[in-house]
Amino acid sequence: MEVFVQWISLAPGTTYYYRSDTKRTTVSVNMSNTKDDAIQLLGTTMVDEESRKREDCLESILKSLGRVEQKLDQLQINTGGEKEEPCEAPTKVACRVRCTIVSLGLIDTIKQEFWAELYLSVTWKDNELKGKNARDVDWNNQWDPQIYFVNAVRVDHKEQWHTIMENKTDDSTIVKLSIRMRANFKTLMKLHSFPFDYQELTIKLMSDWTVDHLQFEMDRDTEDSIRSDTFTYSTEWVLHEHILAKSVEEDKAKTGARNEFPHYHISIHVERRYAHYLWNTILVMFLISLLGFTSFTIPIEEVEARFGVTVALLLTAVAYKFIVNAKLPMVPYLTLMDKYVLWILILHALMVVQNAVCLLFSSVVTSATIIDYVSVVALGGLVLLVNVVFAVTAIRKTRRTEREITKLNRAYEQSSGRRQEAVVPLLQGPEP
Repeated sequence: MEVFVQWISLAPGTTYYYRSDTKRTTVSVNMSNTKDDAIQLLGTTMVDEESRKREDCLESILKSLGRVEQKLDQLQINTGGEKEEPCEAPTKVACRVRCTIVSLGLIDTIKQEFWAELYLSVTWKDNELKGKNARDVDWNNQWDPQIYFVNAVRVDHKEQWHTIMENKTDDSTIVKLSIRMRANFKTLMKLHSFPFDYQELTIKLMSDWTVDHLQFEMDRDTEDSIRSDTFTYSTEWVLHEHILAKSVEEDKAKTGARNEFPHYHISIHVERRYAHYLWNTILVMFLISLLGFTSFTIPIEEVEARFGVTVALLLTAVAYKFIVNAKLPMVPYLTLMDKYVLWILILHALMVVQNAVCLLFSSVVTSATIIDYVSVVALGGLVLLVNVVFAVTAIRKTRRTEREITKLNRAYEQSSGRRQEAVVPLLQGPEP
């Protein structure tokens, strides 16, 4: 073991600094002999200060590289990566998928993301593992479906394990891959009917195997499920207790890939509670539109006072437009609420124009009065029309949402019925 020594002087009571591995020690040598005698007394070899600094630098670099390697290993585990190349699939493997949504959390409309904790089980047949214990198998050298989550943007936690089971029906060996994870998933929200909309939150699975080697199937023995008691955003959304899962064919024209890979989508549906927007935005905008007519009670001669009222209400409507925009992502279309707020802005802009016209004809009292009466009737009819059309559209959107949710519930019930009637059972493992 080499020890680093820094020689200071040869006077009696000389102090030598030396470090063994990572420990630094101070030694006082009470002698007046040569430097070599001091080194011999310490049982070390002499290394100058520059060499010591270089060794310290190299050691810190090695420690940093070790920490980086640990981070990369953890990242590889979280993202489902494997260090070794997967074994080749001799034939096409049918993988049955079952999902349980343990908890559903943040649904961010602006980022178009949602948080979920889920348990996923994937089962397939592998008779080569017959009679073996899962703990004794080197899973890095066994065939694996190579599943990863396409739309997972941040994985907070992920763990997976394998189970080997015997199916007594056909004397086959079943391998089950269990995955438990918490993550944020990206989803494309359709906001045309906002705030009278519902959203489909989809978790997308994909395999690195091509469709020639692997096929995703729905587990017909046990239905997918979701826990509604752990839903933390019930004040903003209504969670419907059904999960629709299906195998999806990849569109090669969109992906540009040479090979086609199997996809599997697990969809949850939530319906937005619109009462907050109805009372805090829509009702306020309606009242602002009515307050605009108070400017007509001001005499025509006081056009400046009219301008003050209409412009102030116009700026208030603009402020509410910014509030609505802050609750929505940047989408290339107008939502239902956007259209309503824009019509209120147009109404107030027309009132400002009407004040300017009255100012031009203020010298002719009769003409200005006629313009006032016509403006009140026209703008009043416009306000009535806009609000009636908005109310009818909102009711139609709400009923349409209810019909579509009813169809989805029926599809889930039919899927559950087919699962109960299925005659191809698989031995199930313990529930999460």
